[in-house]
Amino acid sequence: MIPFLDFASMHAELRQGLDAAYARVLESNWLILGKEVEAFEHEFADYCNARHCIGVANGLDALFITLKAMNIGPGDEVIVPSNTYIATWLAVSYAGATPVPVEPDPRTYNIDPARIEAAITPATRAIMPVHLYGQPADMDPIMDIAERHGLKVIEDAAQAHGARYKGRRAGSLGDAAGFSFYPGKNLGALGDGGAVVTNDDELADRLRVLRNYGSRVKYHNEVKGLNSRLDELQAAFLREKLAVLDDWNGRRGGC
Repeated sequence: MIPFLDFASMHAELRQGLDAAYARVLESNWLILGKEVEAFEHEFADYCNARHCIGVANGLDALFITLKAMNIGPGDEVIVPSNTYIATWLAVSYAGATPVPVEPDPRTYNIDPARIEAAITPATRAIMPVHLYGQPADMDPIMDIAERHGLKVIEDAAQAHGARYKGRRAGSLGDAAGFSFYPGKNLGALGDGGAVVTNDDELADRLRVLRNYGSRVKYHNEVKGLNSRLDELQAAFLREKLAVLDDWNGRRGGC
């Protein structure tokens, strides 16, 4: 069970903002893929210094749908950290690909870039580094390895909202990044939620189609998609919390 947020410990201004967001959604009578989701996607993309944000149902879906949008599946391998939450591995196995674990750097407990190359085989299609506990993985050498071997890099940024690596935001470091808005995250919704952030225009287009039953236009389904959409109410709450995220991160000790 996830305890409901302790509003008594929140800033009064944020509480008012959440109340207003709730009223705004109810008054709109629009609950799925409306103006609140669109606004949050623009705001979170800007926050991450990326061109696109695609809201989905949860963080696991964010990673899984990204793999599907990249056509990674059966017969493919994806390099993952051996030290991570199970969602990283599940996303790969749900896509039909094989997770290939790489041990962590003992100084950070994140995936060790020095051990990645030895795990690459002809079946390797991608690397999925995890920014564990909000500490970014060492992305420059990971991106160098990926470029040399023609691999995609998908950040598991489920715990890293607002984190920075050499001045750059998590979410802007690889080909795409999956975020979770589970209530326990530093940017948490009042329920489940997730998003993919990317600078790849074509990938973003495929992601938007896949999350909505493979459809751009109602009752016209182009591909075998999923029902994985960030709802209007959670998007409205996230917009209010995004406005104070940097302040809250600073109170936690900085990023």
